[in-house]
Amino acid sequence: MKHKFILIFHLILVASGFIPQVSAQDTEPTPVTGKLVLTLDAVRSVAMNWLKSPWKYHPGDNPEWANPAYDDTDWESVSTLLSQKELPKSGWEGIGWFRLHFTVQDEKLKNTPLALHVAYQAGASEIYLDGELLYAFGKVGTRKEEEEHYWERNPQVITFSGKTDHVIAVRYSNFSSYQSTPVLGFGLVVAPLNESIKSRVTMVRQGTTLQMVWTAIPVFLMLQHLLLFFFYPRARENLYFALLTGSIGAFVFIIFQFFILATSATQLLYLLRLLVSVYVLIFLSGMLFLYTLFYSKLPKLFWIFLTGWGITLFVGLSDIDKIIFDITSTNSFSIGKVSIFPLLFSFTILTSLEMIRVIIVAIFKRKDSAWIFGLGSLSPFVLPFIFGFIVSRTGHDIAWELTVIILFLAPLFSMSVYLARNVSRTRRKLETEELERQLLEVENTRKTEELEEARKLQMSMLPDAPPELPNLDVAFEMRPATEVGGDYYDFNLTDDGQLTIAIGDATGHGMNAGLVVSAVKSLFKTSAPGAGNLQILERISQGIKSMNLKRLYMAMTLATFNDNTLTLASAGMPPPLIYRSEENMVEEILLEGMPLGGVIGTDREEASFELQSGDTILLMSDGLPEMLNLENEMLDYPKTKELFTEIADKSPKAIIRHIIEGSTSWADGKPQEDDVTLVVIKAK
Repeated sequence: MKHKFILIFHLILVASGFIPQVSAQDTEPTPVTGKLVLTLDAVRSVAMNWLKSPWKYHPGDNPEWANPAYDDTDWESVSTLLSQKELPKSGWEGIGWFRLHFTVQDEKLKNTPLALHVAYQAGASEIYLDGELLYAFGKVGTRKEEEEHYWERNPQVITFSGKTDHVIAVRYSNFSSYQSTPVLGFGLVVAPLNESIKSRVTMVRQGTTLQMVWTAIPVFLMLQHLLLFFFYPRARENLYFALLTGSIGAFVFIIFQFFILATSATQLLYLLRLLVSVYVLIFLSGMLFLYTLFYSKLPKLFWIFLTGWGITLFVGLSDIDKIIFDITSTNSFSIGKVSIFPLLFSFTILTSLEMIRVIIVAIFKRKDSAWIFGLGSLSPFVLPFIFGFIVSRTGHDIAWELTVIILFLAPLFSMSVYLARNVSRTRRKLETEELERQLLEVENTRKTEELEEARKLQMSMLPDAPPELPNLDVAFEMRPATEVGGDYYDFNLTDDGQLTIAIGDATGHGMNAGLVVSAVKSLFKTSAPGAGNLQILERISQGIKSMNLKRLYMAMTLATFNDNTLTLASAGMPPPLIYRSEENMVEEILLEGMPLGGVIGTDREEASFELQSGDTILLMSDGLPEMLNLENEMLDYPKTKELFTEIADKSPKAIIRHIIEGSTSWADGKPQEDDVTLVVIKAK
């Protein structure tokens, strides 16, 4: 008969908080009138364990108490587990002796090696059989500093001699965990040796294998998605999924450590605290994962769950031994007035329902690939029926380990597949965007080259040098804001010495503005030599209008010099400035007129002036007075007039240089937003 009851007993013992008594001991121990009878059937029976046996206890330490002949009839009858709820009446001082008298009547048990199991031990012990020391588990001490705790999990050999009556005496100490461990004592079990060794080896081998497998897969998923998050931090769902899988892997690892390899009660409590912490992290990271996938921002409901789980974690860690092991007369688990198990149960159910709700809503709202979550979440419920159908039809059993792994990992793999699909789609999107970016760069390069060619063409249409006349000194300057500007200047000089200077500003910049400028230059250059300024402006306006360029206009000023007479006509340009050298003052000439290309036949003003030697005229586009500084303040016309006045008596080139420097200083690094064109004419 296989004694797998050892593993079952350990699980039940630990999971129930090392309950110090079974149902038969719910009342006070019954006085023992005879010795315990040990038989082969009893050894093979699950019910046979010395947790229910009539042990004798005496506090203190005396080597004579190991003697089987010692009279212990006046010792107190106790359970060796020493529950905090049911300590001996004589109290627990940290060290004491326990004795058990029993009879071996079955000849098959005499001189036959058996297995002695330490089902549980919170402190250190020395085990004597008939006065002889068999084992020392840990180091028994008379004070805390001398004591070393150890729980031996492997079965040890014990053999009963040919005599009938025996005594097991246990010298036991537990100083250090008196306050932290609710079950202070120990528990012993006797079982067949070979089956016990085989059972222990099988349990450790299978348990360790399952621990590694069940832990490695979630940890692998955690590392994979953690790397995805590091490479693309904006995808926070990978971070939360890594936390989820990592905490699940840690939970599985701790569970196996808890039941198989822990060697002291202190370790059990430490692992238990870790277990509660990881359990809380599983649900919080799961909620964050789903909310991040299907919500643009965290809903307010999450903070309620976060507060509830925080309270649960605080209550759980504040006194974990009482939470798990404190058994009241009504079998309720509590700490003070706060009950941890209802908290754990309630928030587990509520959080699970909320996560299911998020998935269902996402599916009904047809969120992208939410059905993958639906299949993964249903797999633990659907797969058992599928496996059962396969077994019933084929007659072949499916290994329970494989079944558990599939049920355990199916939801995680479905989530990982969903994230992997998102990564793939994101990659395809990035590749598409990269292709579009490359095409855009090619298009921008083409446009830049075209604009550069247009700029060269535009600049080539401007005069290479100002006209040279005996009575006038002329200078031009243009600074476009873009590759192709909307400003324009030009001149016509007749054979009889009449000079007409044009300065214009097309609406906008770029290719369209350059097209208007090209048309205006052609119309201006082909104007009749004897035509007046108003006739020239009207002809140009009709030409632009006939091009049907829509909302593209040209503002223009024409200045005609005939000997000492200046004739000005304007169509929507800034007012010209005339410096009178004799009065040493600057005059602003206001001329009304609509820009060219609009309504045909619009009235425009024309004015004539007599020039004296030293008089200077400034023609400009609106890019100069409308220049902005870092505070978005305009240079404006008064400041422009001031700059001109400061240097109006100088040469045209010096005037232009001063105005450009002054405007640049005003802008203080602010990029130029409009073309700036200046024409200065000085009478000699």
